[in-house]
Amino acid sequence: MSIDQIHLGLPDDAPWIVRVVLRSRTFLIVMLVATVVLAIIAASNPDWLLRIDQPVSEWIRAPGGDLSFAKLVTQLGSSYLAITVGGVAVFLLWRRCRASAISIGALIGAAFTADLVLKVVVDRTRPPDPAVSTQLGSFPSGHVIHAVVIFGLVPLLVWILTNRSVFLRLGFVAFAVVVTLVALSRVRLGAHWPSDVITSFFIGSSLLLAAEQVITSAWAADRCSILGHHPLVLRPGNPDM
Repeated sequence: MSIDQIHLGLPDDAPWIVRVVLRSRTFLIVMLVATVVLAIIAASNPDWLLRIDQPVSEWIRAPGGDLSFAKLVTQLGSSYLAITVGGVAVFLLWRRCRASAISIGALIGAAFTADLVLKVVVDRTRPPDPAVSTQLGSFPSGHVIHAVVIFGLVPLLVWILTNRSVFLRLGFVAFAVVVTLVALSRVRLGAHWPSDVITSFFIGSSLLLAAEQVITSAWAADRCSILGHHPLVLRPGNPDM
């Protein structure tokens, strides 16, 4: 097949939910709408959210138990890890597919910007007696946004570099496990309310899906196909396509 023939979807053996979610603009719109609605509620009527947040938070933060695991897991959503992974991704892709490299750099920057701007604008009060140091408002959780972006990015990055769909499947299993653990750790440590981490998942997912739409678009493929490294490019002898 021609090196610049465009493949319009993910590998056929990728999990169906991955194909549906990553290629669905409708799902992206749903994520964006959910984010806006919850942000408006958190800014204008946070007491309404507390009716659900407080009992759930008290249950997750039940007295007793060691917080060491939660403090360890929460680092998987740290800003330092996000910068490191983003930097490595841009470095690896810059000469292979500059359009994808720029998209990933923009994704990391957008994650930091969304976290900072919403914290300042919403200015929601943190839960009482957090077990870790905190800054600015409670809404949203930067750690959860970063975890979604980082661990949603890694399988796509590995797939782009290897064209092996098995990494896509394994990567998204890791994504589900890590993001869930990071979200629970932020509530367990008293850094955020449950609705904060849920909305942060929506925010991170929206950014990730938007970046994926660009990375796998014909626009990016046209700029990368000459190098044969874009995931939408069918290469001769590629067993995964």
